Amino acid sequence: MNLNDPFGRVKKQREKEYHALRTTLMDAGINDRHEAEKLLETLAKRGKFGLLIIIPLTLILAALLPQFQIVIIALGGLISAWLFKTTTRSRQHIRRYIEEELSHDGDSREF
Repeated sequence: MNLNDPFGRVKKQREKEYHALRTTLMDAGINDRHEAEKLLETLAKRGKFGLLIIIPLTLILAALLPQFQIVIIALGGLISAWLFKTTTRSRQHIRRYIEEELSHDGDSREF
């Protein structure tokens, strides 16, 4: 029994997320390892780009509107945390997809 998830609700939710992403990737035609790894790289770049936009924008708005500084910083932090967590979780699901669905393809990196 996991103390952080005693009834397994989070685990079930993660499984549903993975299966939804898996179905989406299959429907999109991502069925080889190279395409999936390219998607991982693209997702990482987009996550970094998003953070590079959100963080400076939050700081600029907080400096320009000092009366709303606490709210702006809290929202910026919340959006940044959400973006980071979503990107990280999506990358984990894509890695799992590569391991479970695409490992049998024979296009491994070892020769």
